[in-house]
Amino acid sequence: MNPEKVGMEAAVQCWKDLKINHCIMDFSCGGDEMQDFDFVFYGEYENVLPSDTLNDFFKVEVFEKVDFYVNSCDEYIGEFGTVRIELNEEQSDFEYTKSTTSELSERITESFVLQLTDEEFNIFRDKIKDINGEDRSVYFNYKSDCIISDDEISVLEKFERKIKNFVTDAIIENEHGEQEEESENFECDVEDTLNSEEKTIDILVSRSFYYTVSE
Repeated sequence: MNPEKVGMEAAVQCWKDLKINHCIMDFSCGGDEMQDFDFVFYGEYENVLPSDTLNDFFKVEVFEKVDFYVNSCDEYIGEFGTVRIELNEEQSDFEYTKSTTSELSERITESFVLQLTDEEFNIFRDKIKDINGEDRSVYFNYKSDCIISDDEISVLEKFERKIKNFVTDAIIENEHGEQEEESENFECDVEDTLNSEEKTIDILVSRSFYYTVSE
């Protein structure tokens, strides 16, 4: 049956004829679209009562009566949950109660101080402009017109292993939720953060965390 042809009066009568107590709609949405949803109709004793007529009716009606937030933006990913549908016999209309859990992703960045060896410090001071990395890869951006010797390459190769372990072990104090896979990266502006007295650099470590909020 075409959902546009199922009117309120027919839906109410069908509900009564089948002796439906309530309906539960399960749904999930996000990524700018409604993803999955279905309707299950229950009798007084939680027995399932299938109805193509009511299924077609609520495929249209529920979206006119209930707000679903499908558009992903900023931290918001989407939502999932249920809508409980009950008949208000006095008004010959349906009532909707939405229970939802929002899915969010928050990116958190914190600064950490990394101690350099004397060899590392000299190379960074003279030849490295900045460094960055992701997924356990390290990239050096060199100052212009510099030549890297074989000994310096060896030092930087050891430093790669050092900073990979440093970033992996870094604990972000304000993190919450579950860390998302392949979301970790780091960066360091050597020219701005190199501390000549302490022989340190500041590493910005960023990770994304998935968490939910129930309403």
